[in-house]
Amino acid sequence: MKKILLVFGLAIAGLAANAQSEFKPTKGDVTTEFGLTGGVLNSNFNLNEAGSLLRFRYFTQEKTAVRLGFNLSSTKETANAYGPNGETGSVKRSQTEFLLNLGLEKHFTGTERLSTYVGGDILFAYANGKQDYSNSTNNFASPVYQANVSGERKGPSTLGVGLRAVAGADYYFTKKVYLGVEGGFGFLYQKQGKTTTTNTNPAGSTTVTTESAGNSFSIEPSVITGVRIGFVF
Repeated sequence: MKKILLVFGLAIAGLAANAQSEFKPTKGDVTTEFGLTGGVLNSNFNLNEAGSLLRFRYFTQEKTAVRLGFNLSSTKETANAYGPNGETGSVKRSQTEFLLNLGLEKHFTGTERLSTYVGGDILFAYANGKQDYSNSTNNFASPVYQANVSGERKGPSTLGVGLRAVAGADYYFTKKVYLGVEGGFGFLYQKQGKTTTTNTNPAGSTTVTTESAGNSFSIEPSVITGVRIGFVF
């Protein structure tokens, strides 16, 4: 009788383990995820407000994963200036921002479908801007046409580095597809670079370099996207 109970118990344990593996990732699995906006029933894919556009995890063990996330954004805008006789000028500006996070997660047993975890990230951030103008004053908000005047402004660039502790949970509502939430608390140090401005007019050309405006240090909590949807491969 004891042998029968033992075999029955091992069979139940094996079925439970298999059921859990059907939903959750196991050693060697990779996950990728996106942030969601608009709620679960009316959702749009969107970049994480305080995190990454895309994030990947590789499970080195069933309950241990390394994570990599990145966010890249680039904007370009043009404001036109017009002269009294139909002449045209313009002011153009562009901004590029990049964020990279590399970290580690420790997952707990949870339930068949729920996986809770804690972890940490190293953060790297970079941003840079540029503005140039031609036949116009260097004022993007309200440019005024000015013939034979041009120039550009490069910078300031911003370089940042930080650390962040995170805690979150993933709920697998179907096989290897999950919804997750995550919050973090950390610090970020940012330093601005130089700004170089060149102006050209009929009288000649001048270049002015402005030294760094300084740096900033912040410690604050954040929600790394309210809801995330992820997939296991």
